[in-house]
Amino acid sequence: MSTQVVDLVRDSTMQKMQAELVAVHKASVLASGSTAAIDQMYNALVNNASTVAEVNGLFVQWWRANWTEGTTTRNELLERWFGTVLDDDRVHGVKFPLFPTSETAIGELTDDSARLTCTPSTETTAEQDDFAHLPQFWSVLVAAEKAADGSHTIYAVEFIDSYDEVRGGTHLCWALQKNTYTREWNEDGYRYFKMQCRPATGYDTWPQGTDRTGKVHAYIGNPAYAAGLDADGNVTCGTGLPPLNYSSHNTDVAKWRARGSQYSGASGNLIKWQLAMIRLKYARKGNSGTIEGCTAYNYQYKAAAAETGVTRVLLTATQAKNLFVGSSVIVGDTGTGTSADRGTASMYKLAKNVRIKSITDVTVDGTAYKAVNLDTETPFDITTDTYISTMPYWSGWNDTVQGYDGSRYSPTTGKEPGLIQRTEFQIGAYLIISDELWQWGTDADGNYHDQSKVNGSSITSDYTKQEDLTLVFPAGSSSGWQYIEDTAVAEDKAVLWPDTVSTVAGSGTGCKAGFYVGLATSGVRAAWACCNLNNNGNAGLPARNSNNSTGNSNWNGSAGSPGLVWGQSAPCTENIYCAVYSAPIGKIVLKPAEASSCGERHRRHKPRGETGEDLL
Repeated sequence: MSTQVVDLVRDSTMQKMQAELVAVHKASVLASGSTAAIDQMYNALVNNASTVAEVNGLFVQWWRANWTEGTTTRNELLERWFGTVLDDDRVHGVKFPLFPTSETAIGELTDDSARLTCTPSTETTAEQDDFAHLPQFWSVLVAAEKAADGSHTIYAVEFIDSYDEVRGGTHLCWALQKNTYTREWNEDGYRYFKMQCRPATGYDTWPQGTDRTGKVHAYIGNPAYAAGLDADGNVTCGTGLPPLNYSSHNTDVAKWRARGSQYSGASGNLIKWQLAMIRLKYARKGNSGTIEGCTAYNYQYKAAAAETGVTRVLLTATQAKNLFVGSSVIVGDTGTGTSADRGTASMYKLAKNVRIKSITDVTVDGTAYKAVNLDTETPFDITTDTYISTMPYWSGWNDTVQGYDGSRYSPTTGKEPGLIQRTEFQIGAYLIISDELWQWGTDADGNYHDQSKVNGSSITSDYTKQEDLTLVFPAGSSSGWQYIEDTAVAEDKAVLWPDTVSTVAGSGTGCKAGFYVGLATSGVRAAWACCNLNNNGNAGLPARNSNNSTGNSNWNGSAGSPGLVWGQSAPCTENIYCAVYSAPIGKIVLKPAEASSCGERHRRHKPRGETGEDLL
């Protein structure tokens, strides 16, 4: 019998051969110059990828193959990448019991998300995120600017242009993501939310994917950071900037108007989208306890020792261990009064919104202290009546997080801002939404998306009344915090507003976020959302507070940044003003206004008081 020898190809050899074949095919497709063939090939490569790093690399390859200097525009390529390369047939879904069915805040992922896992990351650990590399979740940062006509220009793109060009704040920094189709509905005691690339009956694209001309873009754009002030004192959206707090709705709008008539500040659709991402990735009704945000970082300490001509404050070791290097503080005293409210001018007379540079061990006159060294070149004198107080964070705190979601050190302690899909949130101050107004009174309320038509203290004919969102409070109700059982399925797809609030729900049930009911017979209110660094269980993305007039300013209210497209200058703007009126049936009703065709509504409940250390 003859013997045959069979040579088996090693796995490593097969892999090498396959890689070579792929390279040859790729070169052939690129040489063809066919955009359809190139995009189809990279779509297959993206859908075969298993990590964000792989997709990032494919994006750079594809970009370089399609870029022609002096001819191609960044807008053009990004429309192609998000429109044709990032495409799949997956359906991402989540299902929650409505509060009457179960008080739990925990839902379940459905459809193609059912077997996916996501855990928030930190600066030191990249946790598992099975979503981030998928076409519907992959994200890229850009620097862009809106024009008065509603169009926008992208000036820099992450992985292509420099870090400073993208995040530095010369232009506004946004996180782009695919403009998908979504549907939200209630059925048999449950809430369903689904997202997919393909259009279908009952599904709509994201509001921030359509500009004022009605053009639907292949991507949505959300601000990566809250508003900040650059070195010249101009408002912008970039990393490493102090917050624009001690502000009001009116002053925020004026600041953004100075940049351009097409701007007014944060849009309510941002928070709706951020909460949707929490739900789609973590199956939680609210972010609290998953990615908490800055809700428990309220520290005020008197200096442990007096010094002159210094840029530091001496504290005990026990006090100093509560503070983070890089976080923001003010330094001052109560002046001629007794109030240690951070809004008192004397409380920040020595240093205002200054970051902690380092915390070191020192010995002074034989006593050991912790020196909290501040990032300032202006020395000051310290007495034992001098306070150092924590403040809302500067932008970019989470730039070092090794993932799309999480917080620098811990996403659950409540001591630092959160990050979801590369956008920072809950920096320790209420987000003042610019394109919403809420009204307590005997009439219905409305909202307005067009930031060029946003008004200061009154609800004009530009605002659209909302009819489908109503909260009813029994006669004899008192002002105070209640909790959100469920958010509403609003006709306006961009509106995040409670369906029901009660004292039955709490910080660990339902949406795990509060609604401050500030009963009033009349009055326009600014839209303050999410809460501040001391709201603890009341705080969260769905949280609302309706106690602030449009002119009310406070240290714990801050300006946000406008999104890339929708609502910055849209013809259908809406500010949500919740009308609380005394009904003939003996009830108090809180009702927001109907959305316009571009739709986005919101309502508000009352926030904090306007005197004292206001920490509602």
